[in-house]
Amino acid sequence: MKKSKLIILQLFIASVLICTSVYAAVSTTIGLSVSNTSVKRGDKVTVTLSLKDVDSSKKVTSIDGYINYNTNIFETINVDSIQKDSDGTVQIGNEKLKVEDVTNATVEDLPSSSAYIAFNGAPLSDENNTRIVIDFSSGINANTDLLKIDFKVKSDASIGEIKNAITYSNFHITAGSEVVQVTENISLNIQQSGNTQNPDPDENKNENKNENINENNNKNENKNENKNENKNDSKNENKNTNQNINKNTNKNINNTTNISNRNINDNRASGILPATGAKVIILPAIALIILACVCYNKYIKYKDI
Repeated sequence: MKKSKLIILQLFIASVLICTSVYAAVSTTIGLSVSNTSVKRGDKVTVTLSLKDVDSSKKVTSIDGYINYNTNIFETINVDSIQKDSDGTVQIGNEKLKVEDVTNATVEDLPSSSAYIAFNGAPLSDENNTRIVIDFSSGINANTDLLKIDFKVKSDASIGEIKNAITYSNFHITAGSEVVQVTENISLNIQQSGNTQNPDPDENKNENKNENINENNNKNENKNENKNENKNDSKNENKNTNQNINKNTNKNINNTTNISNRNINDNRASGILPATGAKVIILPAIALIILACVCYNKYIKYKDI
């Protein structure tokens, strides 16, 4: 009984060591590269999926995983988003694989060949956007690019840095009897549809120059306005002075005239004629006439005429 227990324990320890050595020996992984990490709204972003650190003694026979992307940033991808040749195939290493669209496919629609690339735009899991399956015929034992998929940025995508904008999650790489699971993601900087580069230094210089010119123009305008206002004020003061002089002169003349008229009216009312220059002339004339008459009479008397 003790011997059987010892054998079971030894088998358990051996299995643990075997499993540990298997996963420790797996070096193959996947890598992601992007055409541009800083993009504008409406731009196309190409993500390349590749095999890295492949052990030449262990051929990779299949790759299976999910592609998740921010649906607020990118438009929905489909089988046409995969870059392929005119005949609908993709060259991977020495193998040429047909791209099959298995979105919402039934069992009868699944690829009949043992080597293919399957694109599923509606996987059963609601947590994932797309599933990719790559089955090789003879296997890959060297580093190589696998697929290039185009993502288009929405015209109303959020501006700024988007963390984990695209994620290749739970990719299982099968190399012989060994399987490794890998997850990789990409962050992007989304910019507006205008210029993504900093303005040219010369352009900044020109803009500053224009601003200085505008400031000078404003300065000249203010100076002219102040000068005109002072000149107008001087004219107004002269006009007011003339008006006052004329008013005073008219008032004095009118008052004098009124007083004279009042004296004349008072004299007429009392029956006294106003003194004039005729009184001075008539009295001497009468005196001269009387004197002449007296002299004439004396003359006649003396002459006996």
